[in-house]
Formats: sequence, C-alpha cells, structure tokens
Amino acid sequence: MKKVFALFAAAVLLMSCTGKQSQESGLVTVKFNHSGCARTEDVKADGSGDNFGNAQPELTLKYTENGLLITRTYATMNCSINQGGITCELTVEDGTIHYKAYETDGKTLRCTCLVNTMTVLVSGLQENTEYVLEYTCDGPYRPITFYYWSGLNRPIDLNQYLIEM
Repeated sequence: MKKVFALFAAAVLLMSCTGKQSQESGLVTVKFNHSGCARTEDVKADGSGDNFGNAQPELTLKYTENGLLITRTYATMNCSINQGGITCELTVEDGTIHYKAYETDGKTLRCTCLVNTMTVLVSGLQENTEYVLEYTCDGPYRPITFYYWSGLNRPIDLNQYLIEM
C-alpha cells in the first residue's frame, strides 16, 4: 500500500505542461513541476479561510543554461489538486509568453491548498530579447515585461501585479 501511495504521489508531482510556439527561431519546449499541496484549510460559509499567514506569493524569472526558469512560490489553489493534480498551458506568440497554471479537471472542494513551489522551464526562447509574461494561476495578474538575458534573476512580488476584482 505504501508503494502504491508513493507512486501516486510521484505521478502527481511530475505533471506535464502543454506548450506550443509561433517563434521563427525554433521550437519552444516546456517542463512543469510542483511540490503538491503543502497545507490545506477549509473555506468557511462566508468564503473566508484562505489565509496562510506569512506566505507571500512570489514569481522568479531566472536564466539557466537550459532556458527560462519560472518559479512560483506560495500559490493558493483549490485542494482538489490532491485528487486531480495541477497542470499548465504555456504558449509563446509574438514576444508574449502566456502561462496559466490550474487545477486539473475535478470537483471543486470547499478547501484551499497552499502549493509551496511550481516551476516551469521554458527552452527555445531568444536571448537578449524583451518578453511580456501574461501569468494566471490563483488570480489574474497584470502583464510583466522582462528582458531575457544571461544575467536574468528577477524576483517579482505578485501582490504588486494582482488585479483586484
């Protein structure tokens, strides 16, 4: 039983991300990983209950030899990810990277889950090029403009980019 659970947990942690591109320079490939649900909290009748204390959401854009590493910390998602997992879609079109991470199909539950880390490695981008990241996960965010170069290592406070609804 422990082996079955361990295999299931490993499968949930190593999800793929669909990716496509329209760059003339070549194929853009994507590798997606996440830490799974670190902590859950029930959602109360009034809709509150998604407060995970000092967990400040951050996104880091970093140049690596293998491509652009986008790391998200402290994403608040529905705890249905424990059953269905997390997936993402990523496309690159005309200098814009469209990146959406979301719960895989499944029943929405009355609880939230704190995901410590999600990473996506995007290979095939053009160096020394300006890109716009349109990122969606646990809320809508304003576009983030950045320059992709060998020294890129930019932490981004997502609270400053969150679009209030």
